[in-house]
This record gives sequence, C-alpha cells and structure tokens, in this order.
Amino acid sequence: MKRTAYCASLAVSTSLALLACAGDPDVVGTAEAVRGGGGKADGTEIPADWNRLIAHTRLEIDFGAMAGLATVVFEPSDSGLASFEAGGLEVLEVYSDVGALPFERREGNLHVETGPSDAPIHIRYRFEVQTSSTGLGPAGSTVIWPTYCGNLFPCHSDPADGLTFELAVTGLPEDAVALYPEAITTTTPAYTLAFAIGEYTCQVLGTTTAATEVSVCWLPRGKTRALTGTKHLTPVFDWFETHLGPYAFGDRVASVAADWGDAAAGGMEHHPYWHVATSEMDLPITHAHEAAHGWFGAGVRIGCWEDLVLSEGTVSYLAARALGAVKGPDVEAAQWEEYAEELRVALEDTDDIVWPDSCGEVDLLEDGLWSNVLYMKGAFFYRDVAAAIGADVLDTVFASFYLQYVGEAARMQDMLDHIASETGFDPTELATRWLRSTGNPLDVPTDPSAEPQSDEPR
Repeated sequence: MKRTAYCASLAVSTSLALLACAGDPDVVGTAEAVRGGGGKADGTEIPADWNRLIAHTRLEIDFGAMAGLATVVFEPSDSGLASFEAGGLEVLEVYSDVGALPFERREGNLHVETGPSDAPIHIRYRFEVQTSSTGLGPAGSTVIWPTYCGNLFPCHSDPADGLTFELAVTGLPEDAVALYPEAITTTTPAYTLAFAIGEYTCQVLGTTTAATEVSVCWLPRGKTRALTGTKHLTPVFDWFETHLGPYAFGDRVASVAADWGDAAAGGMEHHPYWHVATSEMDLPITHAHEAAHGWFGAGVRIGCWEDLVLSEGTVSYLAARALGAVKGPDVEAAQWEEYAEELRVALEDTDDIVWPDSCGEVDLLEDGLWSNVLYMKGAFFYRDVAAAIGADVLDTVFASFYLQYVGEAARMQDMLDHIASETGFDPTELATRWLRSTGNPLDVPTDPSAEPQSDEPR
C-alpha cells in the first residue's frame, strides 16, 4: 500500500518483519561482547581510516519497540572495513545477504568487517529517548543536528558526506501519526533525516508555480499560531523556486510543529518536512528560514562546520529577502531592524570570528562557533554584497551557485569566488569585515563617499 504524503497510514502497519536477519544466525559480535571493545575480531587494532563512504541508508524504525534496522549501501571501495557513529545505539547484529559480519563497538563507534563486497549490510539495533535534543526527544520528534545522528541510526555526521535515504516508521501510539518523507533522493547530510510523531493535523496551504504542494502541520491547540506563521509560506516558497532553482526534495513540503520543550526556539532543516518549534510557529521568518535550507544547507551542503555561514548566513539573508519580495519593502526593512537587534544582543554573549580559516578543526558546539552572531553577520554580509551589485544580481548568483552545487558540498570560499566570477565584484573585503573580524560592523560607519549601486540586474 502506498503511504500518504505524511505517511500517517503507517500507524496501522505491523511491526518490523525485516528485523530477522538472513544467513547464519551466529553473530561474531554481540551487543554484550563488544561493548568497550578494543581491537578487530582477530584481536588486532582497528585502523583509524575504517570509514567506507555511505551512499544510501534505508531505515525501518519500530517506535513501539525502540528498535531499528539500517540497511546501508556503500560507495564503491576496495576497503573491507567500515565505521559508523553509533554512540546512542545498542547494536544487536550486523549481517549481509550471505551471513553475519564481525563487528565491535569502541568509544561510541561501530566497526564492521564488511569484506571487499559492495553488497549492502544490515544493522539491527535498539535506541533510546534522549532528553537533551540529541536524538529522539520525549515528545516524539527527532533532533540529530549537528552531530547526534549516531543516537538514532548508524551514520557519518560529517556535513560534507552526502547520502540518500528511505524511511519507514511503525509501532505508533494510538491516535498518533508519523510525519516524515518515505524517500530522500537528493544526496544530503545525515542530519536532514527526521520524523515527528504526535496527534498532528495538517492543512494544505497552496501550490507553487512549479506545482509544489505546501502544507503546515500542528499539534493540539496549535492551529492558530501555525496558520498565522505560514500565511505567506506558499508565495515565499514559490519565490525560492522561481529565483533560486528547482527544489530538490520532491513535490510536497510542510512546516511541522515540533514540541522541543518550553524553552526551545527556532527550527530544523529536515527537508522536505522541516521542523519548527511550537513557540515559533506564528513567526513567518522562522518558516521562511527553514524553507530556504532546501537550497542551502540541505540542497547544497557545507564542506565542514567552519563553513556553517554558507548555510545559516545565506538562508538568513534569503528569508528576509523572500519575505520582503512577498510582503513588501516595509516588512523587509523591519526584518533587518530585527536582525540588527538580534546581532547586538548576541554580541553581548559571544564575539567570535564566524568563518574560521580552517576546515575540520573546529568543534561546532564545544568551540562556540554556533551562535546567532554567525547567522546575523552572515546575513548582513550578503546585504552589503547586494548593496554593491544589486539584490537582483545577487539572486542570480545564488541561483547559478545552487545549480552548480546542488547535491554536493561547497565551501564559503567557493561562494566568494562565484560572486567575483559572475559579477566582477570581489567580496573579500566585505567577508573580512563581517565574517573574519570581531565586533559589530553596524557600529562602524561605512565610507560615505561610496555610492550605492542600482538594484537593477546587470
């Protein structure tokens, strides 16, 4: 039976029939035997480069049993070894179609001797509810950004690693539905995948020029806020499709309310059904921001966490730009005033460089790179670029960049180079001012002799 757009019909599906593994039932590694293990099955040390790239993961989640089956397809490789992040999982068995595979757990990672075959492997495991937004939350929605996918399924959390997905969720509570995409066919970071389980009601808001159906889904007593925040979501999404390029995650999208607790805010770019905190369901800017991640962050993924501004700064700018295009220049001006205040408030807590000159050396959370300073400085950087070359011209730059990199990883330097090559304007000085300096450039007057450029396309 084909699932509905929101896969609600899975509520009546049976539990996972595929949890029984094929082949030899004797598993070399077991959940008890491998906890805290040290070496490979033959007793030797595990090489540091056990890391076959993942091409595709099919997940079958039994919510009632808190159990999962991950079927993993690898990129072609001569290696016979594979590693996964699996810190929050109890791994029960690993096997291929020809039998059991040796595996072990060490320091939160799962190591598997796959052999040289390119055949898929199957990992059967259990998972737990996480209370700190690092996996499946108590209210039924998942949060695995940025590096917590290993609390929900075996994965690689590196944002540059792209893969495709299939997902099925069964074992739901009575009266609950599960909202998730049954397939993601564009390569995207592991953190893009998500599901939300609850007593949801969904409403179609409209259809874009490109025939994308836009919806919103809310939890009990959330209808008014949801419809307030998404009143203009269909034309905003239409603006993204028209000005940035074809959406890469199907022809149905939705803003989904996520109950992350009373103190939670913001949203998560789980395309095509992105999540928005219940506290912000009435804020159009939050819905526009998460929708824009379909182009930057999920559509074009970042090369490393140091390039987060290519995702968050870009979509912060695009959200204000799209709302202004749909609702008028006064709305956009008000949004930039709000951004300016957000930046000033954020700088009272932290004032770090938001685009470090490194790649793969910064811990996004531990080193403090993730803050609202990054979102706001990234947005204002693009606003100054738009002032120099014209906002319409910058739209075309975003579009050509997206078409070049969709489904791939890119660096922030690639964006700067693209701006220069497409327009002849070198944004390096602005990037230094906004992205590689501390302080608030809004407090430093710009050169009064510099005349603003026309907003007309060149």
